[in-house]
Amino acid sequence: MKHSMYFFFFLTLISFKSNASEPFIPNSDDFIVAEWTTSTTQLALNEQIEQLLSQAVYPGNSANYSIAANLLKKAKVDELSQVQRLYFEAVIKQHYHRFEESKDLLLALLQKDPAHVNAILLLSNIHSVLGEAEQATKMCVRLLLTTDQTLVAVCALNAKAQDGQLSESVKQLSSLLKGKMPENKELAIWIAEVHASLVKSNGNARLADQLLTPFLDLQLPLSFWVLWSDIQLELDKPQNIIERVQPVVQATNNEDDALILKLAIAEQKTGATTREWRDKARARVNLRESRN
Repeated sequence: MKHSMYFFFFLTLISFKSNASEPFIPNSDDFIVAEWTTSTTQLALNEQIEQLLSQAVYPGNSANYSIAANLLKKAKVDELSQVQRLYFEAVIKQHYHRFEESKDLLLALLQKDPAHVNAILLLSNIHSVLGEAEQATKMCVRLLLTTDQTLVAVCALNAKAQDGQLSESVKQLSSLLKGKMPENKELAIWIAEVHASLVKSNGNARLADQLLTPFLDLQLPLSFWVLWSDIQLELDKPQNIIERVQPVVQATNNEDDALILKLAIAEQKTGATTREWRDKARARVNLRESRN
């Protein structure tokens, strides 16, 4: 199940591609609470929620999920279609790990729109997260006639990896992707992240690093930086995290808990005398404890 998080950032991106522009599923490191502020736009309600969720996957924008949930709660019946409302609610609930509720919403959506690509992908990923590999694979196969075939293959191989066939899945995925990647940058980033995650879990952090390196200068989702940081730590290269991730975090108005934690670990491993990120991590932990 540890690989499946990498579907969610991509799901959010492709779901709103026609309008503007995956979860991120936090791993055990993403446990600290932050205070967030952000602003919304003067777009129509459905466009505003779409924009919030499409940007939520990038560093500094995690608060968008709660803002979108609040807008959704206040939405009048005629402001959103039933399919829109069901999908938005499902995306938000999966972010907060309310997977069974998200599944029910997606099943209801697919009764109304059986060919909804993003709902099918999201449901496949939730099945993987819950260890339901067979159902996850069936959802991927359901996409064969409706979307990019490389996406379908990666979806199916990722599901296969969750079913105890990691080495075989990595081999097949590496063969599939050899010498070719989609021109669409968002799809290419998603594929590289899934591939690197599986390769890393299969014991080859060095190759995983090589798979992600070509994308480091692009706009990247939070989950990408979390995975890349984990790879650097495994390769005993904490200074890379300081050099690459620190500017990303500092460029945002809201610093993400998961990246603060990676920076704190890197700061400790480099033997830095300053404690900027360790102190921030401790402050976030204390904040969470005070709220419990």
